[in-house]
Amino acid sequence: MAESQPVRLCIDRVVPDELNPARAAAEQSIVEDALRTMRSPLPDIDALDISHPVSRMAIVTVKKWPNASTLKCRFLDGSPTQRKRVQEKAKMWEEFANVTLKFVKSSDEQIRISFRADPGSWSALGTDALVRAYFPKHQPTMNFGWLRDDTPDAECERVVVHEFGHALGAIHEHQSPKAALNWNTAEVYRYFSGPPNYWSKEDIDFNVLQRYSREQANATKFDRKSIMLYAFPSALFTDGKGTEQNNQLSAADKKFIAQMYPRS
Repeated sequence: MAESQPVRLCIDRVVPDELNPARAAAEQSIVEDALRTMRSPLPDIDALDISHPVSRMAIVTVKKWPNASTLKCRFLDGSPTQRKRVQEKAKMWEEFANVTLKFVKSSDEQIRISFRADPGSWSALGTDALVRAYFPKHQPTMNFGWLRDDTPDAECERVVVHEFGHALGAIHEHQSPKAALNWNTAEVYRYFSGPPNYWSKEDIDFNVLQRYSREQANATKFDRKSIMLYAFPSALFTDGKGTEQNNQLSAADKKFIAQMYPRS
């Protein structure tokens, strides 16, 4: 992979627990149930800490939309070309997931899309988009800060399909318990604390280094072809094995989303 361009990652816009206490309680209950069913105890896991990676698989579970949902999407800004391209790429998920993405001009939407909120790209995770205290009605739940009318088609597809994967409840593939990535931690901190991300150590831990617990029974095989995996340069790994730029849904992506949102 080309390593001259810095990696621009989207961030997980996770709603703070105090803004949605009912959901936080539900997530904690799921975590506690999962821990009780594990074959061996995990003494270093605090089930009350719902920001712990072991709970984040459970968070995905409670953030999943009801199956066969019609999710209304509304653009807050953007040129006609930007809007058309996003709509075309986003609807690729419909071929495999039992959901409908309906682009509307009415104000009853679940997903609000901007190209101008900030320079980054990001999305609310699943039903977090409904939490008005964190995503007020007049603000976006998804942003495409670096997509332009003339953005190459492959990059447009990569970014749009990736962010709509988050909108459906999917998380980053590099944080899978099966990832087995040999991070050069010191270099990761140096790299992501600089441009274009400028992240704190806490941000880097949460968005790059933390993974789901290996004890989670439903962990799937790590997919190096996943649209939810970023291209990380080889210098970020002690074994020099970087990851590739994935611009399309992989076979595993298609299978996974079909399991999350199955057709009758």
